[in-house]
Amino acid sequence: MDSATLGQSQSQPHFRFFEIYSSTVQTSDTDDVSDEAPSKITRPKSLDVYADLIIVFKYKQPAKGVSKPEYEQKTLKAYEDVLLKLTRVGLQYETRPSGNDTLFIFVLCPWAVLKREATRNSIHDWLAGIKVADTAETEQLLQPAKARDQSLDTLSDADRMRLVNDLITGQPAEGGAGIYPGEHEYVESILPLHDKAFNKLWLKSWSTKWIVNQDDLSKIRNHFGEKVAYYFEFLQFYFQWLAAPTALGVFIHFFGSSFSIFYGVCVILWSVVFTECWKRREKELALWWSVRHVSKTEMKRPSFKGDTLALDPVTGEMVPQFSPWKRWSRRVAGLPVILGGALALAAVITAVFGIEVFFTIYYDGYLKEILIYVPMVLYSLAIPNVAAICKSVSLQLTDYENYETHASHEYHLMQKVFIFNALTSYMSILLTAYIYIPFGPQVISTFQSYGLSFSSATIDPSMLQTRLKAFMITTQAVSFATETIVPWLTRRAMTGAVKLQKEVSEKISHESAPSDSPVVDGNDSEEAKKFLKRVQKQSDLPVYDVNEDYAEMVLQFGYVSLFSVIWPLTGLCAFINNWVELRSDAAKISYNARRPIPSRTDSIGPWLDNLHNITWFSSLTNASILYLFHGADGHGPRLSFGMLLMWLLVSEHAYMGLRSAVGLALDSIPTQAELNVRKKEFGVKSSWLSRLSAAISVNDLTTRALAADAAASEGSGSVGAQFENDIGVQAIQANLKTN
Repeated sequence: MDSATLGQSQSQPHFRFFEIYSSTVQTSDTDDVSDEAPSKITRPKSLDVYADLIIVFKYKQPAKGVSKPEYEQKTLKAYEDVLLKLTRVGLQYETRPSGNDTLFIFVLCPWAVLKREATRNSIHDWLAGIKVADTAETEQLLQPAKARDQSLDTLSDADRMRLVNDLITGQPAEGGAGIYPGEHEYVESILPLHDKAFNKLWLKSWSTKWIVNQDDLSKIRNHFGEKVAYYFEFLQFYFQWLAAPTALGVFIHFFGSSFSIFYGVCVILWSVVFTECWKRREKELALWWSVRHVSKTEMKRPSFKGDTLALDPVTGEMVPQFSPWKRWSRRVAGLPVILGGALALAAVITAVFGIEVFFTIYYDGYLKEILIYVPMVLYSLAIPNVAAICKSVSLQLTDYENYETHASHEYHLMQKVFIFNALTSYMSILLTAYIYIPFGPQVISTFQSYGLSFSSATIDPSMLQTRLKAFMITTQAVSFATETIVPWLTRRAMTGAVKLQKEVSEKISHESAPSDSPVVDGNDSEEAKKFLKRVQKQSDLPVYDVNEDYAEMVLQFGYVSLFSVIWPLTGLCAFINNWVELRSDAAKISYNARRPIPSRTDSIGPWLDNLHNITWFSSLTNASILYLFHGADGHGPRLSFGMLLMWLLVSEHAYMGLRSAVGLALDSIPTQAELNVRKKEFGVKSSWLSRLSAAISVNDLTTRALAADAAASEGSGSVGAQFENDIGVQAIQANLKTN
């Protein structure tokens, strides 16, 4: 590293990042939180330098057989390369060690650099059609930046962090530093720090009100970015829409009949209207948040590898491209792997299901009290491992398909993973409804032919209700425990283990701290040392993945739309769970996960397609379940394949017609956001037309028109000399005989 680069970091005031950060947020563990809303916290905006992000630089001890001096030089070169890249784009840095194998590189962004990136981002959004800017705003963007103004004071925390993160991770050809977490051998991640005051007030506000309003959700967008805000918007929207199946389900459960046709039709109708209304709401949010079409302008993934350089027909530049035919061939080649994994998972679930049914209901032999727990143990051991293998294979296949952007890569990865999640969640109920209850007696008679002893049991649709109840209640309870209780217990256990390790280390080695505790600068203040320990704790937290929460909610939507005709109180369970989920997810982000790096998006990604697919499938499950079990108490399910097929065709075609009708009706009614955008676009066009009209010289045209009018008035009553030989004049005179 050259001396100039080192001097830039060392010549600055000591630990400026901590001083700046502590002046803008309340991070003390003992801070008392007032009753004011997060938006009322006064924070200084006009800063000369912003402190938001930390680069986690990790290195390992050299493996056996590796030259330690060579490995040391390689690590130093990688570290210096990161610092040089930061300096090249105008960022500053401070470094603090944390443990023996980790460095925290605290990134400082000067005001001028942030202003440059904000201006460039605004121009990019304007040119790409993401935002609409009038002539005054456009001219302001094109003005050279002043030495210092207040233009960044209205920039949200999420936008500021996103701009700095994009500058760090952007490709050098596009003005970025080219530091790619996960792709770089030593850069593990980029860590934004939690705003503890905001988190406390967020949880307190949401936990003391029944309904989360739009203002509350807007604060989430300004703090965490659009990607996280979309999830909470969807969860709140879904929670409110669950009121309809909840109320109807409670009424049907207590006053109606089981397997109600009326309720089944209403559930399909509700599912269709809900998905189409959310699609409309999704577009409306994109307009309100000025992220319309943002997914079409995403930067290429660093790991994307083009197989050739081709001329871009739009820009005329030579850019790396990957043949769509080659990508499709790779997708087709991966289909057998996906199908094989799905079949393997289905086989495991089917085997466990069969063993469970056999031991719990029909088996009446030796060691039954012990054997009834075998299926649960097998399921607990097999499913997580099979699911982990399926997810790993899905990731490898998606990487092999070589998508250009993060959004397209994430879309196809989540579609593959969702197949396995859906099989895990729904397979047992589908087996019960379509295999066990209709064909159970024949299977049992086959086992009895081999002389096996069975207890008396009646196959009845109530067993299907019992299984659905168990899945709805236990699945949501386990999910709540794993998201909130287990992480809290884990942190407590780790804290106790660290304290015990410290005590043992002090007794044996007379050291003041274990080897993996943060190494602090002796010149740092006590507050700075505590700050470094908090940074270390946050870096140890898992990365928050919003797709896991989406998957949980979409799977739950599947239980309601696919199977609530079996047990009408399914909607009530989902309604109660989602009220808690809205708040437990807030707690999970605040305390059990790293703060997510703000990211822009204009939709919920692949999950809207999954909602549509589940809704389509619900038209089949509701029709088939109602045909098999409605009015079949004590008589067994109906097994006429022809009638069942007719019911399925009628239901599926009715669904397609209903979805088209609802979609067309909603599209014909513009939202307020659309009207606002149209109004602004009209104003921009009118302004430009006025300026263009003013730029056209009309003086000559006006003079000539006035002269013509004067000549016409002077020669009124006779034809002007310039028109005497005109053929039109001659024709009129000949016809009217005026000569």
